Amino acid sequence: MTERLPVNVVASMDGVLRQTAASAVLWDFPRGVVVQHDLARTGHDDLLHRLVYDVGGVVEDTGVPLDHACLSCALREDVVPTVVRLARSGRWDRLVVSLPVTAEPGLVRDALRGGVVGGSQVADLVTFAGVLTVVDLTRLVDDLFGDDLLAERGIALTEDDRRAVGEALAHQIECADVVATRADRLPDAREFAVLRHLTAPSAVCADLHNLDLARTLDRPARGCGPQRGDYRRAAHSGAADTHGVWTLELTSWRPVHPARLHDRISELAGGRQRSRGWFWLPTRPHAVCGWDNAGGQLSIGTVGRWEAGDRQTRILVTGIEDVRERVRAAFDAVLMTDSELARGLDHWERHDDGFSPWLGDDDRAA
Repeated sequence: MTERLPVNVVASMDGVLRQTAASAVLWDFPRGVVVQHDLARTGHDDLLHRLVYDVGGVVEDTGVPLDHACLSCALREDVVPTVVRLARSGRWDRLVVSLPVTAEPGLVRDALRGGVVGGSQVADLVTFAGVLTVVDLTRLVDDLFGDDLLAERGIALTEDDRRAVGEALAHQIECADVVATRADRLPDAREFAVLRHLTAPSAVCADLHNLDLARTLDRPARGCGPQRGDYRRAAHSGAADTHGVWTLELTSWRPVHPARLHDRISELAGGRQRSRGWFWLPTRPHAVCGWDNAGGQLSIGTVGRWEAGDRQTRILVTGIEDVRERVRAAFDAVLMTDSELARGLDHWERHDDGFSPWLGDDDRAA
């Protein structure tokens, strides 16, 4: 079998940092190639701009019409097919996918590992070698814990992209195998602590200009492994609570009371904090309900189905304000009590839990 081409993904919230990092990879891998994509809108048409370059210069520079300007369409229609085409050429020994600014790496990881192009498994031609995320440390705390929207900054991927800056940034950091940092000033200890609380325990964090990319990018990809995208396997980074940065691991086998969750949701998801995890409701005993909170926004959705006996409520909360006890008290308050559980799940069959706008119809009939 032909040796598979290693593919790294570069993600950033800043176009200049993205370009700098991708070019830095070429310095350490001179037989590498960068595939950079950007989404754009020309008149009434959605366009994907593809730029392919190596140490010798520009290889391709073209626009690709899209049916719809979204990352999923871009991956399906051009990004992954281009990766496959370049891998088959045998011309390079490393490929870098330079994502559109603010794009989340998890979708690309999944496409490279499980995608099919022209009847061929993508994973037969390339091996996913990990994510390099580039972060501006001087903006980290404000971007992650503020409530600005990408659209307000002029960096939304599409016209209907309503994500918060903190949401996109958190997903880039949490999925990284390597975090390259830069700063206009000497970073403080709190900024490094925030980074360590959100990255995978195995992630390498270092200044962009001091990174040995040839060594760090050849490590096994772990940061963006399946467990980092699986709410049921989300894990504490292991970082110590220090410099005012903390992480709570809130866990219980109990379901959440729907009405009390509605009442206390702002205490669990409000303020300057990042929380992620899953929960279950007595009205939806089969549904794994995902919880994703950052940048002042909370996303709730069905992310899977429980296997027999593994139902659990578990939320990781990382914050920079001293509200740990308030958050813990709110979590304890929304859990169902012994007397409520004694009524059995059948008691909830006809209850409207108020979560249909996020979770759809309940799954009792499933």
